Amino acid sequence: MWLDCGPHGKLQLSRITPNAVVVKEPVNVPPCHGNLIVSVDGEEMVVPVHVVEGISQTQHHTMALKLDHVAPF
Repeated sequence: MWLDCGPHGKLQLSRITPNAVVVKEPVNVPPCHGNLIVSVDGEEMVVPVHVVEGISQTQHHTMALKLDHVAPF
């Protein structure tokens, strides 16, 4: 499972919850839109998300909300 943040790269995840993700390696990523990708038995599920507060070197977890739950304005 990983989070594809486009120009900010693909981040491997150690855990996913309904509203958050935990990255394996700390990196600096600003708030952005991305795709949460989960692969199980060769099948990939892609969920568009909004990384609300970004990710930093000191914080391994961040809120990642499904885009269909975010107001379009």
